[in-house]
Amino acid sequence: MKKYIFLLLLTVVFISCSSTKKIRTENGIAEINYLDINGTKQYVLIRGEDKGNPVLLFLHGGPGASATALLRKYNKELEKHFTVVYWDQRNAGKSYKKDFPKDQIKVELYNRDVDFLVSYLKKRFQKEKLFLVGHSWGARLGIYAIGRNPNDFMAYVGVGQELEAYRGERLSYQYTLDKAKERNHTKALEALHESGAPQSGDFTTMYKNGFWGLVQQKHWLLKLGGERYGRTNYSDWIRNIWLSREYSFSDLIRYGKSSGFSAGNIIYDADFNNYNIPEDYKEFKVPVFFISGAYDYNTPWELVKEYHANIQAPMKEFIKFEKSGHSPCFEEPERFNKELIRVLSKVDTKSPS
Repeated sequence: MKKYIFLLLLTVVFISCSSTKKIRTENGIAEINYLDINGTKQYVLIRGEDKGNPVLLFLHGGPGASATALLRKYNKELEKHFTVVYWDQRNAGKSYKKDFPKDQIKVELYNRDVDFLVSYLKKRFQKEKLFLVGHSWGARLGIYAIGRNPNDFMAYVGVGQELEAYRGERLSYQYTLDKAKERNHTKALEALHESGAPQSGDFTTMYKNGFWGLVQQKHWLLKLGGERYGRTNYSDWIRNIWLSREYSFSDLIRYGKSSGFSAGNIIYDADFNNYNIPEDYKEFKVPVFFISGAYDYNTPWELVKEYHANIQAPMKEFIKFEKSGHSPCFEEPERFNKELIRVLSKVDTKSPS
């Protein structure tokens, strides 16, 4: 009997619907939506203690790597200062559907989704401008967004900013190879020599053994300290996603499937390959801030610092986190939250410091 009860409970945990904690302030909001965005149903969670606060839209990485559960774990302090919009992009996380068309994973369609959501949020909350934050792939979408429609944004913060397909991956590969040599790590060296260094900015042919070479390089980058500070796996983040109130265990399974599906298909979109933001985006009409981890060799921090020095913007700042890799928002969350609140105070004089 106990066995059956245990199996029943396990099933309930697996398929249970997720929810979000109520916010009990007079003008607060805690709302789960599935919005029809350009013909696809996409998950949008909106939370904040005062709907009058600036609206913060977070663009997660991947493609396909929803940040909702981790943001709720590490960055909920922001809900006191912003109305925070947690968005699972097309077919990512809770927006995932197993029969989603492969040809709908395209950079152009992600850009359209961003524009749709920005317009919806401005109208919904009667705001002229949003506070935009992008992480990794989402940071590339962020640059595209402020380039297209600068009047929609009060500020942009790029975290682990993607910049150049070829040069960025070349530096990432070299860092991994150097660390493997330092440690005389036979397996890593064999894998890296098999793939060879990146030969182009086309992710389908970047390595001698194609996309698998990129996957292998990122695997060893994590193991050799160029992805996270002081950790060589994602076990803690996986656990936090699983235990999130907003995500069920089945959502965790969807998370993994959506990440593989999106990353594995977008590489065949020509617009995803050979991107060069420093060449194409040299001047902005929006205050621009970059946050990079000192141990980030996924999107190498040196490139971000160099880019920051060369751009023109009404206000700009490069902020380096010494105990972070590619994800300062989750690796040093307390400082990250304080930095966003500080940035808000710089770009919005009506906000408290």
